Amino acid sequence: MKLVFVCSGKGGAGKSCVCAYTAAAMAKTGKKTLLIDMGGVPGSLDLILGAQDYAVFNLGDVLKGDCEPEKAIVAVEGYKDLFLLPAGIPPRDKADKNSLDKVIEQVKGEYEFVFLDNPDFDALKPQPDDTILLVTTPDTLSVRAAAQKNLELFEAGIQGVRLVINHVPARVIPMNSFHSFDDIIDTVAAQLIAVIPSSQKLHHSANNGLPLSRESLTVKIFERAAGRLLNKPLPLLVR
Repeated sequence: MKLVFVCSGKGGAGKSCVCAYTAAAMAKTGKKTLLIDMGGVPGSLDLILGAQDYAVFNLGDVLKGDCEPEKAIVAVEGYKDLFLLPAGIPPRDKADKNSLDKVIEQVKGEYEFVFLDNPDFDALKPQPDDTILLVTTPDTLSVRAAAQKNLELFEAGIQGVRLVINHVPARVIPMNSFHSFDDIIDTVAAQLIAVIPSSQKLHHSANNGLPLSRESLTVKIFERAAGRLLNKPLPLLVR
């Protein structure tokens, strides 16, 4: 089982959408994939994937010992091999390391990939073969925050960071020293794995729990990202 930690330096980068749709693309490859929403209450993955009406239990229930993970995990309708453990940790509460380690141990063997949205790195530290997807937008504040986040991860001994540049407009206006994707990569100091263009269709789908059109460019980009996570030598798709 491989863990994929999806994080950002600041809010608004779109990490939950990146997490949901990359996991969906991974499931499409035939890999049994679990999403764990660690974003607190309210969560977002259930809304993005349209699972809010049939998810009964959540991560908070599991951590409190009210139910086992298999009772809280739901199969996401419309997506083969994709499963979700919804959010349930109030923001003021901290999930302790032993609790989260136990949850991961309980799902080990059931899933080939587990995507963790907005993880608490103090409570659950990645292992050397795990991957961190660090999501940023191309604006100055988000890039600087992503660079700081990557530095903090490095100082904590966490490596394996891959960069996703999200919400990229058709024409990127240069900001301060960021005149190209290469400038952003150099500033964050992480390997680029995907560039996701701004899309009204993506925004509409995520806010209404609707699947993306299978023929859309955005879906193809997420499929490339999933393939690159599987170490396939796929070229970067931007437009």
